Amino acid sequence: MSELLSPVVTKRLSNFKLTSKRMVRGGHKGERRSQRLGSSLEFSDYRLYSPGDDLRQIDWNTYARTSKFYIKRFLDEQELPVSIYLDCTKSMGIAKEKWLRAKQLAAACTFLALANSDRLKFTAIASPSNSYPDTKGKAMINHVMDCIDQTAVATDEQRFGQQLLQASRSGRKGALTILISDFLDDPDDLFSALKQMQARHQQVLLLQVVLPEEINPDYIGDLQLIDIETTREREVSMSQKVLHQYKQLFQNHTNQIKSFCQKRGMEFISCPTSQSVEETIFSSLMQKGWLRR
Repeated sequence: MSELLSPVVTKRLSNFKLTSKRMVRGGHKGERRSQRLGSSLEFSDYRLYSPGDDLRQIDWNTYARTSKFYIKRFLDEQELPVSIYLDCTKSMGIAKEKWLRAKQLAAACTFLALANSDRLKFTAIASPSNSYPDTKGKAMINHVMDCIDQTAVATDEQRFGQQLLQASRSGRKGALTILISDFLDDPDDLFSALKQMQARHQQVLLLQVVLPEEINPDYIGDLQLIDIETTREREVSMSQKVLHQYKQLFQNHTNQIKSFCQKRGMEFISCPTSQSVEETIFSSLMQKGWLRR
């Protein structure tokens, strides 16, 4: 069994579910309220009987009061398709705590989906490891979490945005799509992938996993910096001015992605590793409305 999440965290998670921002229109039975009427136990409204209606649906108590035949209607309950895309490019594995946190968030979302009878698909972007196809049910939680735990970082030069663009072409319509990445890449391919997801009527949540030193580095002196994904080198003299420029560029990059998401009705949540995984899940996600009891 995977040890990504402690028993304390999974016990707390069992009281919550992922929130769909709109009524569900899935294709299989589940526990989510649908826009369509069906045969759940949750009452919707009455309507007058019409020839051809099922006589078993007549409310005889209402008939006794009104002498009219009324049919009881109930809300249908369907599953929510959930797709999790985990960035496995080299920048995600630059530090153990960063890669662990990304897998922990993927595991938490997996638990929330499968524990609530939603249908899950896990995709490891750019990883040599296998992804997990559509699956459903509490019995599959440990299997998928073990798959996430064993997922490896990419060994070659691949870009998250380019790989996501390819993977998003087969995304399920109407799914709740969760992207877990540092998003430290050229945003153009990311934006193209996000547009493609929205064209397939997907709700998109972006979780940015970053190290404190990626946000606020404190390096000093003459350094040789190496891009971990492209192996390109650059000689840099780290002064206060250079550090200020870096912080400004990082903030501008993040704001560009946030602005794109805000304009298109998506959610972008920063998840620094300086926070505990519990704080990220039960504070950040809940405050943004992506988690509820």
